[in-house]
Amino acid sequence: MSAVEFTDQEFVVNKRTGHVLPRIVCADGFALSVQASEYHYCTPREDTRYYLSVEVGFPTERPEPWDEWSRFAESGESPTDTVYGWVPAPMVRDLIALHGGAA
Repeated sequence: MSAVEFTDQEFVVNKRTGHVLPRIVCADGFALSVQASEYHYCTPREDTRYYLSVEVGFPTERPEPWDEWSRFAESGESPTDTVYGWVPAPMVRDLIALHGGAA
């Protein structure tokens, strides 16, 4: 099982208690951190396997479409040096697909 999988409705994360999941690197080299647990900006907040929204952090370039992503950014001034909270799982799936999928 890879670190992340996607379904139509939910984000599925391979739960690794006490560990941060590795960055997702896409086919075109774009990379981002996707985290979900009781300690992250996600829904639900308790540890589970299925998340409707997740925390995205420190992408290697500004996420597109920016007008949709900017509302989740802690700092819109520095889109590659910030955390994006409670991002809907379908947006994350679409962003990864835009960059050719996870490598």
